[in-house]
Amino acid sequence: MSDADFTPEKQKEYLDKLILSFVENGKNINEVLAMPYHFVVEILHEKNKPRKEKSLIAAFGG
Repeated sequence: MSDADFTPEKQKEYLDKLILSFVENGKNINEVLAMPYHFVVEILHEKNKPRKEKSLIAAFGG
């Protein structure tokens, strides 16, 4: 992941989406808030990794 993809603004956006997805999938908000921050950041990195495409055409939506 490039640094531009994980700026503080993007981290906040990704974190908001992640927490909402936890709650929507039945996780208690208190459990989410009790999670270690480093663990949540690792999940963010995994969920927001750039996809590796097999060809340049596929990478650009072709």
